[in-house]
Amino acid sequence: MIALAACSGKAPYLLAGEWDWMDGHSEFPKVCGSHGTVQYHADGSYTLWGEAGTWRLDGDALTETMTDFHPLHVDRPAENVGKAHVSTIKWVDQNMFLKRRADGSELAFRRCPKQK
Repeated sequence: MIALAACSGKAPYLLAGEWDWMDGHSEFPKVCGSHGTVQYHADGSYTLWGEAGTWRLDGDALTETMTDFHPLHVDRPAENVGKAHVSTIKWVDQNMFLKRRADGSELAFRRCPKQK
């Protein structure tokens, strides 16, 4: 199980699960269960709209490495395959986190409810 402690004295928050990037375009929770969400699997793999890869969380550092992609469904170039991208995670609560990328941009994610 991969977990991140939010701070000492609190229960760890789990990154594994389905997350909606709050980009202003997707309709939450309708987007949940679609290819438009990122799914961090407990085995250390992830999937997101035409790409697949691996992830590792070490403290607040999230390392994601794209291992495969479908060129018609990914807006990242093929040169990204195999390159590790490190971001910093800041938990808002167990159902929301902020991800700061190396270029300084910040993305907000919220946990999708369990699908029936």
